[in-house]
Amino acid sequence: MKLTDDILTVLQERTDINGAHLALTGPRMDPKLYQRVNEVLEAVGGRWTTSVQAHVFPVDAAQALAPVLATGTVVTLREKRQQAQYFPTPAAVVQRVIELATLRPGMQVLEPSAGSGAIATVAVERGAVVDCIERDPGYAAVLADSGVTRTLTVDDFLSVPAEPRYDRVVMNPPFTRGTDMQHVEHALRFLKPDGLLVSVMSWAVTHPSRKTESFRALVEARGGTVEAVAEGAFKESGTDVPTVIVAIPATRPADAKPTVWPGREALAAPEPEFQHPAEIAREIAENLREALQIMDGLARDLATPASKAAPKVKVVDLPAPREEQLALDLGEAS
Repeated sequence: MKLTDDILTVLQERTDINGAHLALTGPRMDPKLYQRVNEVLEAVGGRWTTSVQAHVFPVDAAQALAPVLATGTVVTLREKRQQAQYFPTPAAVVQRVIELATLRPGMQVLEPSAGSGAIATVAVERGAVVDCIERDPGYAAVLADSGVTRTLTVDDFLSVPAEPRYDRVVMNPPFTRGTDMQHVEHALRFLKPDGLLVSVMSWAVTHPSRKTESFRALVEARGGTVEAVAEGAFKESGTDVPTVIVAIPATRPADAKPTVWPGREALAAPEPEFQHPAEIAREIAENLREALQIMDGLARDLATPASKAAPKVKVVDLPAPREEQLALDLGEAS
């Protein structure tokens, strides 16, 4: 969204910033203008908090607002959803991730690139203690509002130093240009020796290629499992991208089985639709009537004498082959 002059004026001249707090100053603002200013502040992580009479950010408010003032633009939460820049994990996929993670009460769990915390929320419901990392201040604020996380780090996950202190990592990372593989490889460094990572990933990781070779080798070496997500599972989130769920232990289990990579099976042919017996009988009767009409017409034609004499057939004799030519042809053929 391109900011209008009145919004920029408010952000530049009518804000009092103190760390993570931003208070709007001056006379009472027109409600419509305030609504647009509030949308901008929410897009970069600000949430109005009555107790402090200010917008509270998950990071330093000046730092969050700086790109907006520099460019005069902002991508609002509404626009992010409309532009399909963020695909929330559907409930059915979340449940399967949680099942494969075999969460137990009290487990220390990390959800990196957490978005609005769809997976973290269910993990907490299972009794886990969850920390989240999310680079977008807007979604980080949504996470903070939810109250599900023990700690919330607002940063690019790939730049966060690894600490191997988690029992589980559950995640749905970005997929663009193989980023999901980078995120999963980094996330494995956050696991305890007996930990387990479960991640939604792009179907592309199932294809053997130079780009996926090292990642596939890592999954197989750790005794990981890979299962396909049902086709169309992410339609409700605004995308048809095919996905898998990959589970990777921090250390290969003694009873680990060889990794089986799923294949794209052809869609089953639809079952034939059977017609009602009455419709079948009606079609047979119509076909018989047409056949009788054809036979009647043929009988009439045979009973009618020919009105004209049959035309003479012109016969053209073929020239007799020459013996020398025939002998020559046979010689060449041999």
